[in-house]
Amino acid sequence: MKQLPDEEWQFPATLNSLTSLGNVLHRYLAGFPVDESWIYLLDLALCEAASNIIRHGYADQKEAGYRVIFSHDAAAITIVLIDQGLPVPAALLSSRPPDEEESVTSSGLENVSEGGRGIALIYACVDSVSYRSDSGENQLTLSKTLPTVKA
Repeated sequence: MKQLPDEEWQFPATLNSLTSLGNVLHRYLAGFPVDESWIYLLDLALCEAASNIIRHGYADQKEAGYRVIFSHDAAAITIVLIDQGLPVPAALLSSRPPDEEESVTSSGLENVSEGGRGIALIYACVDSVSYRSDSGENQLTLSKTLPTVKA
């Protein structure tokens, strides 16, 4: 697998940015040994997180923006979303939501609806979620373990 440098992108806080965000993710992952179902789950979590920033953090303030940093190591892909919108209420991210954290595959996502349950959807699609808000800046970190390559 080739080593890719970290990438940072700026997006406008509009729902139209989600298509570009997904395209950037797919391009970034092009050199990794991952299949479409693996990418689908990460893309779903990433776009849900960005949608939450747009809809809830900025309440559709179209002049606002958010940054996304893509990075990796030998074990995982990590994506950090950074914004200056309203912080996520601590209670929403204090622990993994119950009932939705068991192994979820792209074929099993029908049990996790998007409306009002975006945090559970994010947790169901990635392996690690962390959040911090400090000095007016919010950082949501998503990490998904790379599949083991069989020799």
